[in-house]
Amino acid sequence: MLNQRATVPLPTSGIIIRRNGKYQYVFKVLRTFRNDKGQPTNTRVSIGRLDADGTKLIPNNNYFEYYEPGESLSYASDYESVISLGAAFVVDHILTKLGVTRFLDEALGRRRTQSVITAATYMVCEGNVFDHITDWCENSLIGRSTLTPQIASSLFASITRDERMAFFKKWIRKHGLSGYFSYDVTSFSSYAEGIRDLEWGYNRDGDRLPQLNLGCYLAQESCLPMFYVTYPGSIVDKSYLPYMMIYNDELGIGNSIIFVMDRGFCSTDNINYMHEAGLLYVMGADTRTKATRAAIDEVISSGNQLSLRYQVSDGVFAHSAHSRFFGEQTTLHIYHSPSLGDHQRSDLMRVIVNMEHELAQLRSLSEKERAHYSRYFDIAKSSKGLTYSRNYDRIDVATRYCGTFCILSNTDITIAEILRIFRRKDTIEKGFDDIKNHIEMKRLRAHSDATIEGKLFCAFIALIAATVMTNKLRDYNETSSRRTMSKRKLITELEKIRVCETAGAKRLLHPLTKTQRELLELFDASLDDIRLYVNQPE
Repeated sequence: MLNQRATVPLPTSGIIIRRNGKYQYVFKVLRTFRNDKGQPTNTRVSIGRLDADGTKLIPNNNYFEYYEPGESLSYASDYESVISLGAAFVVDHILTKLGVTRFLDEALGRRRTQSVITAATYMVCEGNVFDHITDWCENSLIGRSTLTPQIASSLFASITRDERMAFFKKWIRKHGLSGYFSYDVTSFSSYAEGIRDLEWGYNRDGDRLPQLNLGCYLAQESCLPMFYVTYPGSIVDKSYLPYMMIYNDELGIGNSIIFVMDRGFCSTDNINYMHEAGLLYVMGADTRTKATRAAIDEVISSGNQLSLRYQVSDGVFAHSAHSRFFGEQTTLHIYHSPSLGDHQRSDLMRVIVNMEHELAQLRSLSEKERAHYSRYFDIAKSSKGLTYSRNYDRIDVATRYCGTFCILSNTDITIAEILRIFRRKDTIEKGFDDIKNHIEMKRLRAHSDATIEGKLFCAFIALIAATVMTNKLRDYNETSSRRTMSKRKLITELEKIRVCETAGAKRLLHPLTKTQRELLELFDASLDDIRLYVNQPE
């Protein structure tokens, strides 16, 4: 914790200064060494940050463990603390209004709930690296205990599975007992060793690192994340689907929920499981199977594929086939978009032209390469090298299904509504983008199973707040005549709302600007709400 009223001379040796945002932080080097790769590195501890002039050190508690300041320690007698609390207030306001704070209280108790909300707020505002959370707390929070990186790690490790499940049950009971749940999977990479679920698998981010997978439910109408579970990174998405659905009973999710998934989950085993379990689904289907191809061919040969009587959306035409698909009697909805078809044919043509350029450079082919190029070319070998020509019969087969996509469903929802629901599943992908990029959880930056689980739980709470911010900003940007506001700019603007504390009294440092008032109204908050927040009992 920074002693912001005190300053000491900057140590002349054994320190490193690093900038993070607008501040420069000072670290005492404890040990230097070379790591396993022979690269020089060190262990160090934060001892404070530079003052505004960059000439003196504002010490934290660690400083006094290593140095004896003596008479060099000076205090500002006319000190006023200024706290940038606007962003922290909005996150707290969102979580309180949604019931998150109450459910956390009931699952974790008041003390740890406040710490979880502090960690989640820090993630929304600053990201996943907790090195500077102590200083951030000093500059951004009122009436709440300060976290250090060490306390944060202990907090993460203390959150048990039963406590997380207790929260999820309450959360889902209020916000997700009916409607549509999008289900999808993402992965998080890590350099850590000895983590149970870190395994090599298909890495969506292209990282050459082991990973763990995270499956998540998201309520489509509210766009709020509902539940997540982690599992080993080597398990493919479609294999885990039945194991994810088993949690439904424990969570109190009945059969009124309709699960929306992309075609990566479509398999005979999964379709059989959904039917046997009595679960409703809207699921993308692979168009390359014999049964789906036959259904698509029947629509094409009918000549009605582009009949206006089958138009269900702008530029999209649809037909339904009731038959046996993927081992079950169900409904395959066949959609065709001419504009999508044009785009896919253009992409295919680029692939074919690139293949021709590659073939022109080759003098021989391996069996694997021959199979690759033979998809669209007739290839022969002569005394002069390779000869090749486009096989338009194969190309025509490939383009026959351009613009066509299929969705399986065992519901009685209309074919137009199925398309609308399926299109909204990308909200969960935007949530994954938020948790990986805005909250910066692309790398886990934790080194034990318990710490990772607890940190992901805090990131989930942060994602709830960040999702609300995203949704509100979308509405704001659609109606505002000003330049589009990003989530990062929103946080920066809110952080300009500052409170001055002098002799125990707290007041706003400046009146709210028009933009700040608009942003508070966006989250159904007002100046009076800030005043209550500022003067809450400590």
